[in-house]
Amino acid sequence: MRVLINAASARMGGAATHLPHFLRGIGRLRPEDTFVAYVGGQWSIPDLPSNVTLDRVAVPPGAPAVLRWNLGTLPGLLRRQRPDALVSLLNFGPLRTPVPHLLFERNPLYFCPHHLRMLRRGASLRRAAERRLLEAMMVRADRVVTPTAAMREMIRAFHPRLPAGKFRVIPHGFGVAEFFTGAPLEPATAARLEAARGIRLFYATHAASHKGIELLLEAADLLRRRGVVFTLWLTVDRADWPRGVARYEEYIRVHDLQDRVVNLGRIAHQAIHRVYGAADLFVFPSLCESFGFPLVEAMGSGLPILAADTPVNREICADAAEYYPALDTAALTEAIVRLGGDPARQERLRAAARVRATAFSWDRHVREVWEVLAEVTRS
Repeated sequence: MRVLINAASARMGGAATHLPHFLRGIGRLRPEDTFVAYVGGQWSIPDLPSNVTLDRVAVPPGAPAVLRWNLGTLPGLLRRQRPDALVSLLNFGPLRTPVPHLLFERNPLYFCPHHLRMLRRGASLRRAAERRLLEAMMVRADRVVTPTAAMREMIRAFHPRLPAGKFRVIPHGFGVAEFFTGAPLEPATAARLEAARGIRLFYATHAASHKGIELLLEAADLLRRRGVVFTLWLTVDRADWPRGVARYEEYIRVHDLQDRVVNLGRIAHQAIHRVYGAADLFVFPSLCESFGFPLVEAMGSGLPILAADTPVNREICADAAEYYPALDTAALTEAIVRLGGDPARQERLRAAARVRATAFSWDRHVREVWEVLAEVTRS
C-alpha cells in the first residue's frame, strides 16, 4: 500500500512531538508499505525507516495558506499520484478525495468553550466559519481520529449530526527510551535550575492565551504574598506570541517575581527530561487541550501533578494528578501549598503517575491508526 501523509502545517507543540514518532512508528510497523509525508521545509527527522520519505512543501503559517494547500494543491497531488490512502494529521484536509481519507482532529481551539469565550466578535465569526468548514471535511472523511474522548465530545457538542461511530479515539503515545535520551541541557539553562530556591514548580508550555499562564502568574503572586519560597520554571518563547510574552514579562516585573518566575525559553525536546527531573511539582493550568503531551511526560518522569479540572486533563491523568477548578487562582495557590507541604501525598502521586504513563505507547498508537486505515481501505 502507498499512503500519503498530510502534515504540511506541523510546526510546534503537540504536532512537533507527534509527527516524528508517528512516521518512525508507522514505517517500522508496515515495512512492506510506502509512506510519503508532506511536511514544511524546516523538517528533518533522523532515523526514518527507508519506506518513509519526506516531501517538503512551502505552506506558510495562517489559515489562508493552510486552506489553499488542503483545498487546492493537495487534491491535485492526489489525482496525479494516485495513492491508496490519505492520512491528514492536522485538522484540515481535502473536502473530496479519490481515495480513503483518515482525518485527525487535534486542535481544541475551534471547540473549547474557555477559548471561544475569550474571542472578540471578529475572531469569533472567523472561528465559526472555520468550524463549518471542518464539519464538512469531517463529514466527507472516512474516519475522524481524536486523541481523547473529551476532544470527540467537544466536536460533537458543536456538530451533533456527526455520529459517534464516525470517530475513533486513539491516544498519543509515550516512550521511555525516546524521552529519556540522556542529552544534556545547555550549561546556562542547567545553571538556572541549580539556582532555584524552595518548591520547584514546572510548566512546560508555549505562549498562548488558552494555556493559563496568566492564571499561574497570578498564583505565583499570591504565593509570594504568603511568604512561600518557590521557583516556577516556564518554557515560553517570545517568537511564539510576542505581545503575550511581553504581557507575562510586564506582570512578572510589576509584581516583583523576577527571582521566583524563571522563563527558560524553548528547551530542546531531547533534553527537557532534565527539567522534569529537577522539579518537585508539575503544574498544568492549560484550559484547552486535545491531549496534553506535557502531562504524559510529567507522569513518565514520576512528577506529582496539579492540573486544571477539565475533561481532557482528567481523561489523561485519571488518579495520577490533583485537580483544582480551572479558573480559580486561589484554589490553585492553595493546592500548591498543600501538596508542596505533603511529602506522603507527593509519593503516592509519583507512584500513580509512573503506572498511568504506561497506558500510553507509540507502538500502540500507530498500530491502532493502521487498523482504522486498513478498515476504511477494505470498505
